[in-house]
Amino acid sequence: MRTITCLIMLAGLWLHTSLNAMAADAKAPIKLIADKVCAELIPEESTRLALIQQMLADGKPHAAIAHLDALKTNSERAELLRAHGLRQTGRAQQAQVIYEQLTNSCVSGHAYRGLGLIASNAGNLPEALRYLKAASSTLPTEHTIRNDYGYVLMQSGQHDAALHEFLTAVELAPDHRQAAHNLILLLYQQGDTTRAEAFAKQFGIVADELQQLKKLAQAGNRAGPVTAQ
Repeated sequence: MRTITCLIMLAGLWLHTSLNAMAADAKAPIKLIADKVCAELIPEESTRLALIQQMLADGKPHAAIAHLDALKTNSERAELLRAHGLRQTGRAQQAQVIYEQLTNSCVSGHAYRGLGLIASNAGNLPEALRYLKAASSTLPTEHTIRNDYGYVLMQSGQHDAALHEFLTAVELAPDHRQAAHNLILLLYQQGDTTRAEAFAKQFGIVADELQQLKKLAQAGNRAGPVTAQ
């Protein structure tokens, strides 16, 4: 499963309230470890892991896992890619075990992101917020994490905080379309049409895309809040 996209957001954007965020705040924050440096890989292994990472980006997680099996390595970076592959193939429990083992490693930020995505996909927004906040604190310049964190904040009703994360993501990576879409959608939801359309022009969002985002924002604003059971 790839980075949370604007389209994934459609199904559950208005199904949660700020009550979830309040529950998340009540939990103890994750204690982050000091920065660790991954061991240097030999050139051949580094090249093969880069190819496997590209397979995951291309939506070929089963092939990626097969190549990891053939590589026969348990380095932190290889295990992280394996967890990504397992998550993308619907084996979230197996992925979670690996991610949890990696939270004390040199790839801890990416491991926290993986845990956050699993929690978000399961509808557990408090846990998703905790993990993605830890990921963002560990890797503050990683634009995909900023976008993911902003998405969950938006789901939780924390729009001001979400806006900060989306703005940070698009400033870090102006070509990151997912963050641009989410930013414009959030601005439409807040009624800031002028700013939303200014950003759309800046990012080259075409009229059809903009109309779709506007409809999604209107649908989200019409939906009533879900009360706690």
